[in-house]
Amino acid sequence: MDSLFGAVLTQVPDAEKNLITAWLQVQGFVVKECTQKTWKDHPDSIHLFSKPSPEITKELLDWSIEPILCGSFTKEEKEIYKNIGVSLLWEKPYSEINTLPTNPLGLSKLTWVVYTKNPIFDKHLSVFLKAMGQTVFTEGSMEFLFKRIQTGPCHFLILDWDVLDPRTVIPELSKLKREKQFLSIGIKDFMKEHLYRDLKTGIGTISEVLVSQSDFWNVLLHSFPLSEESKEFHGWKETSNSVSKLSFTFQEKQIPIAMQLTETTILKKKQSFPQIQNLLNLFDWFL
Repeated sequence: MDSLFGAVLTQVPDAEKNLITAWLQVQGFVVKECTQKTWKDHPDSIHLFSKPSPEITKELLDWSIEPILCGSFTKEEKEIYKNIGVSLLWEKPYSEINTLPTNPLGLSKLTWVVYTKNPIFDKHLSVFLKAMGQTVFTEGSMEFLFKRIQTGPCHFLILDWDVLDPRTVIPELSKLKREKQFLSIGIKDFMKEHLYRDLKTGIGTISEVLVSQSDFWNVLLHSFPLSEESKEFHGWKETSNSVSKLSFTFQEKQIPIAMQLTETTILKKKQSFPQIQNLLNLFDWFL
């Protein structure tokens, strides 16, 4: 299985950098600390940069090498890297290094097709869906979008209606929707002028769900793992056990002067899907 990322961009003390390296090695990866001049000398390894820069990041992305930010980055730095195209951010305490995921979920049978005409947004969305084990295709032209839906599997279609002319695409999409079964999420600015006119064109007949750009990531991240609504899935599993324990009485809060055996109930909460939650955490900075 492919790794989630091919490069680690970090600016932390050596002890924490060594911990990241050790964790990746335990997962079976070869890790090489690199500079902008040397990283191409290690094609079959995860490249670790302790002095990252936007220039290095752009070069990595041009070579289709996915980077992840690990460690302390300012809000301004994170925005710069996000706008360049970095999709993954891990900034938990290093005592929780075990929550740094290194692989995507196993491949599901679901296929997503995306058309937004926003290359950076499409890239972030593609990385997220692939991390969740989904197959995803991002299209740059309406002609290729129609062909993709017509000739290949498509279970979910994501469209940005603010960059589309509904009058020209709805007839073809309506025809495809009658021929092939797929669901659609539409991105729509509800504060935009002529909203009623746009809705009247029938975009709701194509996209069963319409969300604003500002709400999109919040909705998408909270929708995984994909499952039918049920009482069993809340992200956490709670268990309770009855136990016997010693209870003490202290004098001046320090010296024990009495004890007794008592019965009590201990509640434990455990994440139902920790691997999925760890992956989702990598995209929290989009919220």
